[in-house]
This record gives sequence, structure tokens and C-alpha cells, in this order.
Amino acid sequence: MKNNPRELAVEALTRVFQNKAYSNIEINNILKKSEMSDADKRLMTNIVYGVIQNKYVLEYQLEPYLKDKKLDLWLDLLLQTAIYQLCYLDKIPAHAVLNESTEIAKQKANRGAGNLVNAVLRNFQRHGTREMPGSSSVYDMSRLYSIPRWLVQLFVDQQGLAKTKEILKSINHPSHVSIRVNTNKTTVKDLQELLNQQGFDVKPSKISSVGLICESGNLVNTQEFRDGLYTIQDESSMLVAPALDVQPDSRVLDACAAPGGKTTHIASYIKNGSVTALDIHKHKTKLIRENSQRMGYDDIIGTGAIDARKAKDILNTTFDRILVDAPCSGLGLLRRKPELRYFRQEEDLMNLQRVQLEILNSMVDLLEVNGKLVFSTCTFDDEENEMVVKKFLAAHKNFELEPVKHEKALEGSIKDGMLKVLPSDYFTDGFFIATFVRKN
Repeated sequence: MKNNPRELAVEALTRVFQNKAYSNIEINNILKKSEMSDADKRLMTNIVYGVIQNKYVLEYQLEPYLKDKKLDLWLDLLLQTAIYQLCYLDKIPAHAVLNESTEIAKQKANRGAGNLVNAVLRNFQRHGTREMPGSSSVYDMSRLYSIPRWLVQLFVDQQGLAKTKEILKSINHPSHVSIRVNTNKTTVKDLQELLNQQGFDVKPSKISSVGLICESGNLVNTQEFRDGLYTIQDESSMLVAPALDVQPDSRVLDACAAPGGKTTHIASYIKNGSVTALDIHKHKTKLIRENSQRMGYDDIIGTGAIDARKAKDILNTTFDRILVDAPCSGLGLLRRKPELRYFRQEEDLMNLQRVQLEILNSMVDLLEVNGKLVFSTCTFDDEENEMVVKKFLAAHKNFELEPVKHEKALEGSIKDGMLKVLPSDYFTDGFFIATFVRKN
């Protein structure tokens, strides 16, 4: 059954929850080795993301039939994939779901497992879907939107109830594909026309003048991508390089650069300056170099495998622009990486805050007077953003906050000179940007 989309969905989900792995990577690994039809590949992918995004709902539906039974992880996930198909995929016949799920259980374990799956699913069919609790309590919202309670509480405390509901409703909708145009090789208008001629439905981004969005399609497999006319990048990530206010002769340090999307964006503004791109992992600096070469900036970008927290002790030069796109919880990526909601813990936020401050502190002496330091994260909690800014400014009196340079469409996302984009605002990743200037 190695080409059975339902069995492979269970395999992918088991790897995700057993190893805290990224779903997109596990899906791609399985798809590379399978010989499934395109339709079956779409079904497998749909089931994997559907179960992750609706896990608490599916567990709630299964509760009456499992009582307190302790099941192996794969068997629990098999039942969740079946309930997902019965509840959400109305074009799939119920008998196909029951028969195949039962058969998978028998083959993976024994007849007893098959009988359990068959009994649970027939019971569910007999009684129908349980109505979900619909109150605005943290408990009920957690279950309805499959988000851990501590996270729902955090959102309510920091964003308010109405905004929290907008975020929760938004993040389980599929994300679109967004690309950043390499304006040194083509124009936004010309690339849009080229891609639309190939059958892609491409539209301009509402928040980035160099961005295009597409509802679906494999934009990595085009000649234009291979030729470096564009790169895949979320729209909110496209806001970072403009915030640096890079000049043609700028010397820029990108302190946490891999895989290099923002690095190449920075390089697009430079004529006779340079970009030094660091990453703590040596194998990731290779990704930066590959992206630089494809986009045509390998003569501008140099790389180094350096822990940004130790950069001040290793680099013997200064820069007029520094980007710290800091390690973070990634809560802004919940739409594209839905599994993150289950893997993050509340204490992670303060642990990451400490790392972020260590990196920022390491940058202080590397920045020239009147130089700009941009701090960004792909999350939207206060602990990793505004609180970091406040603590950094308190520790470094020679730094001031400067209003983030932004496009007019983002005016509503600016507060106290800092930019914070929520996942529900523009249907992008959640993101945060702050700009510091060194005064003396």
C-alpha cells in the first residue's frame, strides 16, 4: 500500500507528531518516493494539513467512542484521518473511508486493530457529528479552532477577543503563494504578464510593491524562477529590506540570514557596497550562496557560518546597516506551518527573548554611528517583539527607535513607530519590524 494516499497521510502525520517535524518537509519527502497520481497526491496533502489544522475537533468527535482508551500514535492518527474525511471531504464516499481505514489498521497491526477502527467509525456514522461548543470562552475557542489554550489566552490578552477570533478563523485557511520580483532583472508588470501567459493567476501584492501573489501552482518549476527573475517569499518578509533604507554603497550585515530571501532583497539595492550574510549552521550558508547565485548577487553577498551572538568577537569590521531577523517562536507562520501550535510551549517565548537580546547586544559595536539596526521576527506576541525593543533601548542609551519605513497600505499596522502585521490583517504571515538608529 505504499502508494495509498490514506496510509501515506498517516505515515506523514506520525512523523510530524512523533519527531516534531515540519509537515511540508515530511509531505515532500513522501511525495518524492511515491508513485501516486496527482489526484492522490492532493488527497494525501489535504488529509495531512486537514488533520493538523483540526486536530482538537477530530479528537472531540472521537471522544465518545474511545473513552479513555490509550492507542498507539499511528492508530489514533488513522482514526483522525478517517473522521476528517467523513466530516470535511464530502466528495469521498463514506464506505471507501471505512473500508480503507480498516484495511490499513489490519495491515499495520492485526485484525483486532481493524475491528476497533471499523467499530469506531460505524458508531460515528450512526450517531453523526457532535455539535461543537460555540462560546467565546478560551476553552471552547481552543477546541473549535484547534489551538492550545495557553495560546488562545495569549492572543486574547494581547490582541483582544474580537481580533483573536479574526486570527483564529484566518489561520486555518490555505495560504496563497507569494513571490518577490527581482527588479534588477525584470519588472513586476512584465513578470506578471509572463506568468499569466503560462496559466498562473498572478496578481500584485497589496502591501509590497515588488510582490506578486498566486492562489496556487508550482512556481518553483518555471524557467523564470531558475533564471532568478523572482524568488518565493511571503509578503510580510518583503517588508524587511525596505525598512533598512539601504543605499547603493551600504555595507550591510544580515546576522541571521538563511535561506537568503531577505539577503538577496537587500542586495538588490546595492551597487558598490556589500552584504555579509551569517548563519549559525554551515550547511545553511550554502542555501544563501545558491540563492545569491540564482538571483545574480553572488558578487555582492559573502557568507559566514557564525553564531550571531558571537559576531562582535569574530568580525573585525563595522557596518552602516544591520538586520537581525531573529530566531523566534514562528507564531506568525501558523497558517503555513500549522503543527507549530502543538510544539510551542509558553516558556519558549521568554527563552527566545533572551536569545534575541543576546544577538542584538552583539550587534551594538558592529554598527557605525548614525547606522540603522532593523530587528524583525515572524511572530506577533509582545514577549518577542515590543518587550525586546523596550529592554534593548533601556540597556543602550545611545540607540533610538526610528519609525519603520513602510508603504502607505501598511499605515494601519504601525504603532509607536513599529510595524506589526497579524495573520488576519492581509492574509500573510504574522510579522514584526522595529528600526533602531545608533546616535553616538
